[in-house]
Amino acid sequence: MKVNRSISVRAPRERAFRVFTEEIGKWWPLADGFAYAGDRAQDMFIEGKEGGRVYERSRDGEEFHIGSVKVFDPPSRLVFTWGEATEEWDAPTEVEVRFTDDEGGTRIDLEHRGFEGIGADAEDTLKSYQGGWVAVLDRYAAHAA
Repeated sequence: MKVNRSISVRAPRERAFRVFTEEIGKWWPLADGFAYAGDRAQDMFIEGKEGGRVYERSRDGEEFHIGSVKVFDPPSRLVFTWGEATEEWDAPTEVEVRFTDDEGGTRIDLEHRGFEGIGADAEDTLKSYQGGWVAVLDRYAAHAA
């Protein structure tokens, strides 16, 4: 069970990768409900190294450890776990993002996999993430352009 989404941006691969990783807090739609901290959400981070954290920070300083970076290979590939802060899930999922040269820019291919391991709500959660990643990648593309 997985989500596959692709998008192209008019930016060189190095910039596309940097925007995704270093500027995630500027484009991730925290204020639109894509936040563990809810309306207290302030920022989001990906630590640029294998073993680094993917986390969110609320306005009051509380941090939510969302996942861990498994592969950090700029400007080509990023793999991280997702859902470590989700107590309802049996196990986290995994997100892989690939960046390839495309005519005049970069193609981003995202695969979010492992939903079968989260437990009883796997199918409903998968459906939710299928739409969610569309909104998230649209925000990313607008910021990267």
